[in-house]
This record gives sequence, C-alpha cells and structure tokens, in this order.
Amino acid sequence: MQQNKIIIKKAKNKEPYVTVQGKNNKIIAVTETYKSLQGANKAAKALKRVVKNAVLVDKTNKKGK
Repeated sequence: MQQNKIIIKKAKNKEPYVTVQGKNNKIIAVTETYKSLQGANKAAKALKRVVKNAVLVDKTNKKGK
C-alpha cells in the first residue's frame, strides 16, 4: 500500500527543501529552500503534523546529488 511521503531534497544550489508526495506519487506541495538542513527538518516536522499518515524521507545524503 502506497503512503504519502514528506521528502527532504537538495536543490541545484545545494540548499535543502521539502516536498509532499501523495499516494499516487504526484507532488502535492513544495516548500521554499532553506539555508540549513535544520530549517528543512523543522518544516518537514510541521508538515508531518498536518499530513499525519506520511512517511518522512531524507534524500539529502545521496551521493552524486
């Protein structure tokens, strides 16, 4: 069964941002970029309070990205 996802990613300028991906794998929302990973984590936690059944995924440590 698919779940909603809150995904932390890095933009081309290396700043983190957060997306909300629906069960159908479509992007529902995208945040601004943040100066630090801590800021993106705070945003992800705030979104988690709204999208209660979502899984948090951190893609900022992928090699080559």
